[in-house]
Amino acid sequence: MIRLITNQLQPSLILIMKTNLNFRKSKFLFLFEFLLFLANPESADAGAEPNSHLLESKIDPKVRGQVIDENEKGIPGIIVLVKGSTTGTVTDINGFFELNLSKFSEEKLTLALSFPDYPSKEIEVNMKKLPQDMGQIKMRKGAE
Repeated sequence: MIRLITNQLQPSLILIMKTNLNFRKSKFLFLFEFLLFLANPESADAGAEPNSHLLESKIDPKVRGQVIDENEKGIPGIIVLVKGSTTGTVTDINGFFELNLSKFSEEKLTLALSFPDYPSKEIEVNMKKLPQDMGQIKMRKGAE
């Protein structure tokens, strides 16, 4: 169990060490990923069987994108959550994210993006158009 938690949280620790995130932000990022792991531990199981309905339809139910600031630089540590669920991820050091939406059956979902220094942003995803590249998503400090 300890090894599983360590493996799941390792990307956050590397991100914190490689970037200039201040201590408050790095604690927030680490705590979020730990809580996400506790809420959904089966996501850390690399040997899990894929859903059979996805094999039949051959759809890759993923959404990906890059979150950028007003200077068009990637923002690391942005939290990307499916609204109303515990499914989510955190952007990497260059602001990129990829989120598997295979466990959702709704026609449309809303992704909620948040970070302590930025106002929250919501983006609608049409499940019929997956896989989908959201492109660059711009977040501005202090503006809705």
